[in-house]
Amino acid sequence: MAIRLLEDMTEPELAEVMNTAARAVTESLEDLGVAGPLFALLLFNDPRVANYISNCDRHGVILAMRNCADRMERNQDVRRN
Repeated sequence: MAIRLLEDMTEPELAEVMNTAARAVTESLEDLGVAGPLFALLLFNDPRVANYISNCDRHGVILAMRNCADRMERNQDVRRN
């Protein structure tokens, strides 16, 4: 399989990539015993052209991304013990 940029893919090719990535996240979380978290996965080569797939509604994705971006800009990393 040839290595290609996301922006060079057709819509069906990009949909396959995004769906495969989402399945991999879901299966990996299940394998780790993580109980049903919502997620949004961003894929991009150019950060001005990001593609996302999620298992929640659009409003939830926007809220989560905005909150995460705000924390990142303020260098507010959450430390876990």
